[in-house]
Amino acid sequence: MDEEAKKNLETTAESVEDVETPEVKKTEEKTYTRDEVNKMINAEKQKERQTVLKELEDKKAEADKLAMMDEEQKKSYELEQERTRANKAELELNAYKLKDETIRQASNRGIPLNLIQTLDFEKETAESINSKLEVFEKTYKEERERVINEYSKEPSPKTGDLVETSKSESEMTYEELCKLSKYND
Repeated sequence: MDEEAKKNLETTAESVEDVETPEVKKTEEKTYTRDEVNKMINAEKQKERQTVLKELEDKKAEADKLAMMDEEQKKSYELEQERTRANKAELELNAYKLKDETIRQASNRGIPLNLIQTLDFEKETAESINSKLEVFEKTYKEERERVINEYSKEPSPKTGDLVETSKSESEMTYEELCKLSKYND
């Protein structure tokens, strides 16, 4: 018995060796030298420096502009700056409110919310959004109706193989009744 088991193991081992394993493609990762890494880091540092220098130049130009103004001009300039910031904040707040209301209306109308993402709420008005919601709703309903109609044109799926016979059950043999029962359940 041991001899037979050894032969089976050897045969199995040989058949396993004969089976070719699929080669897995390995992606080679690019390796960088220290000089290449230093160049990349220096390039990023240079970009950051340029950004900081531009900000400093803008602030200096703003300070020089304010220094040349008298008190009245400074006050009117600062007031104008505050109005600009307030208007921007108000526009953002209105955009958020408009988006919230649009999402609520879209949900009530059954419009998919991914269509709402196409709207730019900072540039839209309530009237324009309402008209777009009507178009979205109409288009979505038409598409849904088209899909339903297309689906209902297909024949209904069969749930099993029904066996129809020309004999009545009383004329059938036991085997025929078993087959009929098996296929029609």
